[in-house]
Amino acid sequence: MSRRRLEVWITGGGTREPIDAVRWIGNVSTGRMAGELARAAAARGHRVTLFLAAHAPAPRSRSIRVIRFVTTADLAAVLRGRRRSPDAIAHAAAVSDYAPRPRRGKVPSGADRWSVELRPLPKLAPGLRRRHPRAMLLLFKLEAGIARARLFARAAATARAAGADAIFANRLEEVGAEHRGWLVDPSGGVPREASTRAAAARMIVREFESRAGRRR
Repeated sequence: MSRRRLEVWITGGGTREPIDAVRWIGNVSTGRMAGELARAAAARGHRVTLFLAAHAPAPRSRSIRVIRFVTTADLAAVLRGRRRSPDAIAHAAAVSDYAPRPRRGKVPSGADRWSVELRPLPKLAPGLRRRHPRAMLLLFKLEAGIARARLFARAAATARAAGADAIFANRLEEVGAEHRGWLVDPSGGVPREASTRAAAARMIVREFESRAGRRR
């Protein structure tokens, strides 16, 4: 059976929110999962745009267009700036939930104490759903120190709240050299397991293709 060539957007890596001109608050995301997704989608002949954090390594492929970002606002802006809508979005970027109000210049070192107030940032996934209502939207959910059943429940609730079609859920203690996780359908069904990043990427791309075939 022939498959349709899809326009696939992938976000990856962690945002960095500045505290002053030289310091920032970030997270542990490496962007490797997004890179695997981009390679897997390109290998299947899909058109891939990878929105990747500035510090994350990019796949070496001429078939993958890479657009860089640093902050959450950067990522939101480049996503809003795209004129065409994709067929599928894998939103794997670890976007900051909170950010400081940055100070001008460099705060001098040597002070006994420096208090930084964090303000909440808007979620990007609901905006992706509003702007691209026909696109297949897949999110990622990382938790730590919880039972598998609770992980699945939280992931499904996150997907439903954002209007996502599916979500890939995993636990921090199972992320490292390998990348164990589960593809969760928020409408029900048994989560499907993958034990490596490459296997997860192939599973997600096949899910995009399957859903695209059903929507014809």
